[in-house]
Amino acid sequence: MSKHSPEYGFATNDVTSRLRQQILSGEFAAGERVKIADVAARFEVSAMPIREAMRTLEAEGLLQIIPNKGAIVRPIDAEFVANIYDIRAALESLLVERACLNMTSRIRSELLEQQGEIEMAAKRDDADSLMERNSTFHRILNAAGNNAEAERLLGLNQNIILALRKQLGFAPGRLEAIAAEHRELLDAVFRRDVTQAVALARLHVASARSDMVERIDARRAKK
Repeated sequence: MSKHSPEYGFATNDVTSRLRQQILSGEFAAGERVKIADVAARFEVSAMPIREAMRTLEAEGLLQIIPNKGAIVRPIDAEFVANIYDIRAALESLLVERACLNMTSRIRSELLEQQGEIEMAAKRDDADSLMERNSTFHRILNAAGNNAEAERLLGLNQNIILALRKQLGFAPGRLEAIAAEHRELLDAVFRRDVTQAVALARLHVASARSDMVERIDARRAKK
């Protein structure tokens, strides 16, 4: 299979997603060495997509690749996840500040469309649909901030958050809270109230952080 073929890309994405899920679920323990040959046999693929997947997961912070030793699983605990959210708070605040100044009628319409879908998903208690729309909502809002490097850095840990959410879910009432937090944030952004928008963006990330950390702690307590 050529490294540049569509089939290779699909295999690499699939392996990356599966390996990420298994690391986050604890199937690979913190400090455990992840061997290319073992993972290739487990997933029934060649070594090439495994190497690509490991590079991606190293960039995300899930693996540490040590010369002459290979890939080691980093501890995935509440502190690790809290740090991710702290970084997101800083970056998203920057992008929201710029989005206030760059807002257009087209972007406004796109955000309102996604918000409408989020509201309906929250009412249905449909977490999967809400997560999909929420990702699109924030992608649109962040893009309005016009800082490609900030968006790239946010993208590095987005897959970790989504994978953890699929495993851990949300606390009762959290979906409705997300919709409500978005409403307040959009109101401030559309009014170009930079100070309030930035404060609400930080509060939104902090709420998500608290919910995720509580879910991780609850899972650990059950083990």
